[in-house]
Amino acid sequence: MRVEIMIDKEQNISPATLTALEEELYKHLVPIYPKTAIRIRKGSANGVELSGLKLDEDKKRVMQILQDVWEDDGWQH
Repeated sequence: MRVEIMIDKEQNISPATLTALEEELYKHLVPIYPKTAIRIRKGSANGVELSGLKLDEDKKRVMQILQDVWEDDGWQH
């Protein structure tokens, strides 16, 4: 599975925060989806792209994990 996250460059999120987010996502996704690749980059808008998942329930599960990690700000410290 491949997860690509684009974050609007206007949000001024530090590279350290993006690295922490990537590490936290790997912690949550790799136990469930061992062949996970995550790419986080800055761009002109916010967005998430998932590839390599065939079932809608898997896509929903991954999106829920992404949302849970983003909302739990414990990884930002």
